Amino acid sequence: MPHAASQGRSMFSRFAAPHTFGPDLSPAESLVAIAGCLTRIFGGCALFAVWGGAGAFAWNAIGNRFWRVAAEMPLFLLFLAALAGLMIAVSAVERSILPGVD
Repeated sequence: MPHAASQGRSMFSRFAAPHTFGPDLSPAESLVAIAGCLTRIFGGCALFAVWGGAGAFAWNAIGNRFWRVAAEMPLFLLFLAALAGLMIAVSAVERSILPGVD
């Protein structure tokens, strides 16, 4: 006997899929979700590559070892802030295109 909570749901909606890609999405909603996912992947990779290159340049530009070590944490925190900003911006654009999709 099926579980009571799964009554009335399709077989595909019972799978443990990420909430963004639910089985009840329309083709347009699916395309927006896929575009958002790919933007997060490629944007994150590009940000990581650019930040890594800029961090290496900054590391080589600092001559004193103490200041090199002191600069690591702010650079890392700025990278995390930029990455979080990218993820928030992509989510905001997705919500503005399709307001009913979370």
